[in-house]
Amino acid sequence: MRWVVVVCLAIGLICSAAGPVCAQEDRIKVFIDQDTSGPAGTDSVSIAMLLQAPNVEVVGIGVVAGDAWLDQAVYHTLRIVELTGKTHVPVAAGSRVPLLNSQAMMERREQFWGEKAGDGWHGNWGSEVAPESEIEDAPGGPPKLQVVDKTAAELLIEMARKYPGELVLHTAGPLTNIALAIRLAPDIVDKIKAVYTMGGHIHVNQRFNFWWDAEAAFIHIRAPWKERHLTPIDVCHKTYMTKEIIEAIASAGTPLAEYLRVSYLEMDRGYSYMWDELAAAAIIDPGIITETEQLRLDVDYLPGPSYGKTVWTSDRIEPWFAPQTWTVQTDIDVERFEKLFVDLMRRPPAKP
Repeated sequence: MRWVVVVCLAIGLICSAAGPVCAQEDRIKVFIDQDTSGPAGTDSVSIAMLLQAPNVEVVGIGVVAGDAWLDQAVYHTLRIVELTGKTHVPVAAGSRVPLLNSQAMMERREQFWGEKAGDGWHGNWGSEVAPESEIEDAPGGPPKLQVVDKTAAELLIEMARKYPGELVLHTAGPLTNIALAIRLAPDIVDKIKAVYTMGGHIHVNQRFNFWWDAEAAFIHIRAPWKERHLTPIDVCHKTYMTKEIIEAIASAGTPLAEYLRVSYLEMDRGYSYMWDELAAAAIIDPGIITETEQLRLDVDYLPGPSYGKTVWTSDRIEPWFAPQTWTVQTDIDVERFEKLFVDLMRRPPAKP
């Protein structure tokens, strides 16, 4: 009888030890590439969503300039990682500038053809973003975490090769780091399980992520990824951050909740569409996306008035027009999305 008890206890210990391991193996391995502005805002908060999601294991974060200058983006990325307690996740600084585009080229285009279409957002080249030498403090002070000693493209290549057939790539900023990784190591395209990209537009006349570096977007959109999902600006207009959402999160009293409360309610961070949050939610809970359309996509990178414009047509058109068909999100369950967002932002940070 004693022997039986010992065996049962041993089996129990093995199962108990294996449980968390098995659960971790079942989690979605995600690499994030983001142009993090801050404090708070769609860039930072979408990173927090993926870090907080119990069914996601973030294996790396690449940072790119775009919505902010690179040093600003790195600062706010590191701070949001600290707030979630996931300080083991490597963060790598990426490209400071697009492949070919520049602020001077942007100004010349707009001198000839008028201001960029849509919302007029120019990211770090616009007057709304602080000068490159300035970084706005985040609630709680500057991060103590440091970036790793490699570029964002190198970190992505490393993780794609480490997790072949498992890694999901989440891009929510300009695609410069991704294009560089593809050019440095074309083999990663076949190793990455799926790509979820926030950017581009179908019917609305707005653009930024593809516009800031259209050449990189062209490389990314045409890459033969195994599975391709696009969160265009169109569907993001079905979402909106509100004071009520922030208040529902703030009552949790966690470091992340307090960061959001101070950012939105005290520092008066403006409310906006939840662009990158929706793209993150599509990975965490695909059921939030209720309608999609299969479209052949391309990106105009010619130096004219349509620079950065998403070119699209039905997947029934011959592939000479655009070789890759993307699953483009067109409708969502707003209530389910908002509930997921609030629940994730209220979760306590991970223990070291």
